[in-house]
Amino acid sequence: MYVEENLVFYNQRFETQSQLFDFIADELEEKNYVTEQFREAIKIREHNFPTGLQLQKLNVALVHTDVEYSKTEKLVIIKLEKPITFKNIETLKPLEVDFIIGLILKDSHKHLEVLQRVSRLLQNEDIIQEIRQASSHGELTILMQDYFNKKENEI
Repeated sequence: MYVEENLVFYNQRFETQSQLFDFIADELEEKNYVTEQFREAIKIREHNFPTGLQLQKLNVALVHTDVEYSKTEKLVIIKLEKPITFKNIETLKPLEVDFIIGLILKDSHKHLEVLQRVSRLLQNEDIIQEIRQASSHGELTILMQDYFNKKENEI
């Protein structure tokens, strides 16, 4: 199970990337899903390898770090109340991001599988529209669990 209800956050507000990363680290450390080094590692990784993606109808950041900082296989889903600035993965220019997917992966083999699922999600205009229209934590949670927690052959 990649998406847990307590790792889906709706209408969260952050002023900076650093605040966002501290929030994610606090949530994951509390659950013992990451190592103590995760907090700094995710900030360094984003600085060195930006993860902002500009889609037609939603700007997304796929934040992650190396598998050595993860203790489990989970996704953190955050729909922001107001966008925060990331760098575009392709152009390195500032990009206002509305939606965050945090990849917490300890198994490098599953890493590719999860990235493929995320990629398919980001290419699916119907799901992107549902994400944009989700009007509560419950709606967003169900949508993400339906997509990510099913076996590959069910999708």
